[in-house]
Amino acid sequence: MELLSGEILSNEKYSDNLYRMEIFSPYICKNATAGQFINVKCSPESVLDPLLRRPFGIFDIEEKFNVFSILYRVKGRGTKFLSELKRGDILDFAGPMGNEIDLNGNENNILLIGGGIGIAPLYLIAKLAGGMKKNVFFAAGFKDNSYLRWEKDLIELKINHAVLTEDGSWGEKGLVSDYVWNNIRSFKNFDIYCCGPRDMLKTLQNIYKDRNNKVTALLDERMACGVGVCSGCVVKLRKGKRGFSYKKVCKDGPAFNLGEVIFD
Repeated sequence: MELLSGEILSNEKYSDNLYRMEIFSPYICKNATAGQFINVKCSPESVLDPLLRRPFGIFDIEEKFNVFSILYRVKGRGTKFLSELKRGDILDFAGPMGNEIDLNGNENNILLIGGGIGIAPLYLIAKLAGGMKKNVFFAAGFKDNSYLRWEKDLIELKINHAVLTEDGSWGEKGLVSDYVWNNIRSFKNFDIYCCGPRDMLKTLQNIYKDRNNKVTALLDERMACGVGVCSGCVVKLRKGKRGFSYKKVCKDGPAFNLGEVIFD
């Protein structure tokens, strides 16, 4: 992990509160991979409000051009500041952080299950797995069509996918977890990676608790330091039949075996 700065090449508005930012950084493009994230200073230089950096999963890496990108939603002061940055501005960030994901699993088939902004880190997994000639299917669920522009990114990867929205304004109407359950046999021999709201992850945990799929969850927790010092992003994991242990999402994750996560 390094403290870095990179020139912003674009900050494209996908919808009212959804943006994709592209940053020039040879270091990130050379050293980062699927599952990792950056920690961004979300305020002007010399300003300490917000005080803490914000974590963002790496959405895409274009190694040929030394450019990586993040996909983010405007929710508070920090992300509002990011949305106002322009081409040529400098982004202050640290990274890459977290552990990389090993895509050399037992299966040649990969199912990605994303909910809301949880699709962001899964996109890079889809791109890298596709480059390894793996069979990738992306199932994504949203409340409405505010992520519609993102589908163009996914189409560029030329992988099969399904989109579900709760209001039926885009794709099929329903929940992505219901889609997975209704097609459970089709994904029997798939390694699974998922990221999204806690309720979605809890439902997927129940779906796969008695099945043989390898299910990896990328957890999105509030982080303060991002390097495992403050213990602000601790997650509870099963250990043995009755025991449990604590791990730090920023340092030990963000990817964990979904079946071991205890959602209190």
